Amino acid sequence: MRDFRHKSGMATGAKKLAGLAACMLLATLSPAHANDTTATLSAGGLELTVSTDITMEKEELYLSTKDVRVSYLFRNTSKADIQTRVAFPMPEVPFGPIDNVVLPQPDRDNFVGFTVKVDGEQIRPELHVRALSTPVDDGAAKGTFPQGTDMTEAVRRAGLPVNAGLESWKSTLSAMPEAQRKALVSEGLLYDGDGDASPDSLSPQWSMHETYHWQQTFPAGKAVKVEHHYKPVSGMSFFAGDASDLDTIGATFGKRYCLDQNGLAGIRRLLDKARSASAAGKDGTYVFATETEYVLRTGANWKGPIGDFGMTIDKLFPDAVLSTCADGIVKTGATTFTVERTHFVPEHDVRFVVFRFGEPG
Repeated sequence: MRDFRHKSGMATGAKKLAGLAACMLLATLSPAHANDTTATLSAGGLELTVSTDITMEKEELYLSTKDVRVSYLFRNTSKADIQTRVAFPMPEVPFGPIDNVVLPQPDRDNFVGFTVKVDGEQIRPELHVRALSTPVDDGAAKGTFPQGTDMTEAVRRAGLPVNAGLESWKSTLSAMPEAQRKALVSEGLLYDGDGDASPDSLSPQWSMHETYHWQQTFPAGKAVKVEHHYKPVSGMSFFAGDASDLDTIGATFGKRYCLDQNGLAGIRRLLDKARSASAAGKDGTYVFATETEYVLRTGANWKGPIGDFGMTIDKLFPDAVLSTCADGIVKTGATTFTVERTHFVPEHDVRFVVFRFGEPG
């Protein structure tokens, strides 16, 4: 699919078990350049440790740039109860000095607000957190902690939180003697951007990997309904309506989201609004491009295809522009678009971009 229209023009819409979306709060804005773009972090679906006798009879997805809701109906086709671990991997979160990631709830370990219900009852899954090396410099980190090394124990021995988005991150660094901060830089745990080992110049040389998991019993021959919800971590760019913006948008988003001429025409109208607003002295109004991804291909980790599959993408704003490469999508409401399949085997992940005119939020 290329793009979707409503009556007045183009309609808008919106990596192992989920999709993530984040709402950006921008204090100061300037037109989009490379450093004005926040990163898109992908999540996907539930992972089963044991799946040879468990089928997925139904999966229903609701995807927007602000919410992801997923409902599964599993069935144990064997003659014995099966107990297995079910996992929800969160997206990998980089903390480097050039990583521009905006998390929905940055001061929480559960930074996407993940919740899960089984047969209507809310459960409290366990959380497994790891710090994996992502060296920024060419010095100590690459020697001591090569790319992908598990640094979790070293980080905890240093007294640092793995999640550098927590408020305790800066306060912990500030409470350390300067000599200790310099030692952590030499050891390769921290990167010193300014060379003075001040708390503001230090960033982690790791990315955070979090997985929610729980033990689940699937009774013999019975269906089990699992529902989960979270806020996606979406990437955002913004444009002021400059003459070159349409070409930039086409080059940046065209191939990835199957953006065609109709879609570009809709975006042109939004850019015209932004340009007119700026000329009228209205500050803070831009065209925002929000990208969201959902890892769908993990749907192959149980027995057979998905019996009934339904996906709704909600662009949230009636005058927004949605573009996606998803096949067979049909408009079902002022802001919603739906795909339905039977005996479905996912071969591609879902990604979409939504363009809207307005203020951040």
